[in-house]
Amino acid sequence: MVVADEQYYDYGFIGLSGSYGESVFSAEDEASISPEPNLFYNGKYGFVDGSLVNVSVLPYVGISGQWRFAEVSDDFEDIPTGIQDRDGSGELGFTVGTVGARITFLHDVSSVHDGYEVQAHLGRSFDTPIQNLTLTPYVEVDYRDKKLSQHLYNISVAESAASGLSAHNSGSSWVYQGGLIGIYTFAPKWLALAKFELESHDSDSPLVQRDLGWAMSLGVAYKFTD
Repeated sequence: MVVADEQYYDYGFIGLSGSYGESVFSAEDEASISPEPNLFYNGKYGFVDGSLVNVSVLPYVGISGQWRFAEVSDDFEDIPTGIQDRDGSGELGFTVGTVGARITFLHDVSSVHDGYEVQAHLGRSFDTPIQNLTLTPYVEVDYRDKKLSQHLYNISVAESAASGLSAHNSGSSWVYQGGLIGIYTFAPKWLALAKFELESHDSDSPLVQRDLGWAMSLGVAYKFTD
């Protein structure tokens, strides 16, 4: 396959997908369906990749911000009964690299957990024999410090009594992610998006219900760049 990264420079889209899968925190042994917004931009002044926004200040260096959506929540997942939702958080930091090969440091600035995360992300887009279809495999490894990990994985005595899970006090942790993204341009301004994603949390918290979370999604997006 031919590398297709150049065609995704000065390129952006916004859309919506339907996602079907199981979170590592889900207490049920059946997948659920949820909506998934899609937002992407890559250009001279930085990039937007989902909830991560990066503004370039030097070549390959940018100021980054992210809203961390609640990972442990019964809004779209069946988390164990008696476990409270973990609030989302606003985070600021910096990124070194590009949208496809980057290291990002993010620290909580919303006083939710006062912790930080370091993300190492690598992805690359390739043309395929099917015209207008590209595939992008990616991997990501995230280090979460003790404060962020405790916010997500701790189980209080009260939660333990209500849920039947053992009380837990977390240390720092790692998250491993990988997946494949397909983009098919079926009209000058319209795209079909397909994703398959895997995620594993290296934590011994009883809140982590399974070793591997997975999701597959399908959606449509509007290309807002020329």
